[in-house]
Amino acid sequence: MNARLILVLGFAVVGLLAILHLKENDPETDRTFLPPCSFHEVTGLHCPGCGGTRAGHALANLRIGDALKKNALLVVLLPFLVVGIVLEGLAWVKGRDYRGPRVRLPRGLSWGLPAVIVGFWILRNIPMWPFDLLAPR
Repeated sequence: MNARLILVLGFAVVGLLAILHLKENDPETDRTFLPPCSFHEVTGLHCPGCGGTRAGHALANLRIGDALKKNALLVVLLPFLVVGIVLEGLAWVKGRDYRGPRVRLPRGLSWGLPAVIVGFWILRNIPMWPFDLLAPR
């Protein structure tokens, strides 16, 4: 068996085990091994990733509405990230023989995505409606 395939399958198994762990352990009520957000602890502000673990728990339990309340940006971007990882993993395993689709970000998106993340970061810390809806709840 191809060594690259074994490595990708190993990462997939670890990822599935992490999802199962997150599904069974609620970060809001259970004490998990994950530390709290350092940025939030120091500043009291929410970073773009704040609420991501809780959103992951909600997604693992198929509660999309709850996940959107925790971290809407993660929920919106996660499908694109997963598809990108799968496509690039497949291309890496196949090597030069791969002729399928690849992930290529257009120039505008490669500059726009960081701007969206920073904008989300700023907006979710404005303590007034409707921006406070972006803060993890």
